[in-house]
This record gives sequence, structure tokens and C-alpha cells, in this order.
Amino acid sequence: MLDKKVFAQYITGFCEIYNKQPTKSLLELYYFVLSDMNEDEFKNSVVELLKTRKFATLPKPAEILEYSRPDVEKLAILAIDDIERAIAKGGVYSSVTFEDRVINSIIDHLGGWIAVCQMDLTEWKWAKKEIVKLYETYSKRSNHPTHLIGIAENVNGYTKSISVVKAGYEVPKIEVAPALNPPKHQAVMLEKLVQKVKVA
Repeated sequence: MLDKKVFAQYITGFCEIYNKQPTKSLLELYYFVLSDMNEDEFKNSVVELLKTRKFATLPKPAEILEYSRPDVEKLAILAIDDIERAIAKGGVYSSVTFEDRVINSIIDHLGGWIAVCQMDLTEWKWAKKEIVKLYETYSKRSNHPTHLIGIAENVNGYTKSISVVKAGYEVPKIEVAPALNPPKHQAVMLEKLVQKVKVA
């Protein structure tokens, strides 16, 4: 939960930069939308916006949220590199797990580790496109397979060791996606805040 004092300090600074009056209604509405961010996410988003944004208007809450989220497409491309590295190193016989557990779910979706290792170049070309699409979906899950079974474990029923593939990037925190339809009391609160902003 975002600390209100930190929030007010940064948003007030934002307002000064963009020549916008930080009214009580504006602060309440922004805080309502951004309150689920943690302090580091919020501060980092504000700093990145100040470094890169070229528009003369105050950033909307959605922009601040967007800067706190990882670039899913870039992570998916890096995940593909990790998969290819694991195939080259351990191959189809070894059981494997990825530090970025999202990859475990994606490979499971594609038929499992053995199936992915045995894909020919044409199949792998199409699988890579699918991985980019699947990464965003599976990154919203909180549960992923602990490891992926290779031929040795599949035949013997157990394995002495499981290779861990370190991610070539910072593994994003797994968060549960918010409900598309917020609880009724939240919708009513949001409507009241919007009305206040219109009046102010």
C-alpha cells in the first residue's frame, strides 16, 4: 500500500512541474487509483516519467501505473533466450526448472519439456511467436510447475538433480490480476471521487 505522505509529496511536485493546482479532489482521485502500488514502484515510475515524458500536461494515473509494469514483450524475448540456452546445455534428457517460473508454465502449455526440446526448426519458429503471446497471460498467475520433466525422469520416475536455469533478467514479481469488475463499494467510491473532480 502506497504511503499517503510519499504519494502527496511526489504528486505535488509533479503538479508544480506541470503548472497544475494539486486540489484535494485531484489528490484523492490519483491516490485511489495508485494506492495499490508499493513505494518503490511509485517512486521509480515518477522518476522514469520525469526522465522520458515530453508532454506539457500532468500525467494521468494510467501512465504512472504503466511505467511500473515490466515490458512483457521484452521479458518474453529474454525468456526465449533462456529456453534455448537450457535446450543446448541440458537437452531433452535432463529435468529442468527456470528461475522465471512463468517459463515453466509456458513450456507446460506447449506440451512439456520433452516436446519443446524435440521441436524442429519450423515448429520452434512458431513456438517462439506463441511464447511472446503466452508470457503476458501466464505472468498473471501465481502458481507454476515446480520443474519440467526430462526423459530420464519420465522413464525412471525420479531424478537425482534438476538443472536450474538462471534468468538473464530480473524476474518480475508475480501478482494476481485485479478483478475486471471491482466490488460495488469501490465502484461507488470511484463515482463519488469523479463527481468531486468535476465540481472542483
